[in-house]
Amino acid sequence: MSLDTTPAPAPTGPGGPRSRETLEQCWRRLADGRPSWTAELLDVVEPYVLGRPAHPGDVARYRDLPWTAAAALLHRVPAGHLRDKQNAAPSLGSVLVAAVGHPREVEVHGYLVPPCRPDERIAAEGIVVYDHPELDEFRLLDEDGPCSETGCECRAFWSSVQASFGLEDAGAGPQVIAPRTCRRTGRTGWYLWWT
Repeated sequence: MSLDTTPAPAPTGPGGPRSRETLEQCWRRLADGRPSWTAELLDVVEPYVLGRPAHPGDVARYRDLPWTAAAALLHRVPAGHLRDKQNAAPSLGSVLVAAVGHPREVEVHGYLVPPCRPDERIAAEGIVVYDHPELDEFRLLDEDGPCSETGCECRAFWSSVQASFGLEDAGAGPQVIAPRTCRRTGRTGWYLWWT
């Protein structure tokens, strides 16, 4: 049996084939003539962006950002913005450094805030850690109640991640720790998210 590798035809509508708006086109539409520092990063981030903001208040979410893109962002994001944090998460800079320093183990997820908003930025909401077998030894439970009663070892898990990847500037551990299987590669890992 052979697989047909012919690409599917573009969707058609009343006006003919539709093409997907690029992230650059979206940023220009939302910027409405305003200057944008994040526009300089779109070529790096676009392959990992899940959708396009429809309205000026929306954000563009990204996931599976690998070390190569993290390295490019470290060189191109203005230094002051590398210190930005999503609530108690580690800073954007420390998360990007973790991905670069551990290229097979760490990928980044987060969002872009468009230029029409006064808080325009790129934010890292968390990481996914792959191929780190010692993390599988921790007992993690998704139960209400204090860890001292349930036996959940999420604090020890976070301490191990924090020490392994240099995420000391986090204000607290992630609100979500969940197992994850990457859809692209099939690798298993742990999804950490600061809400």
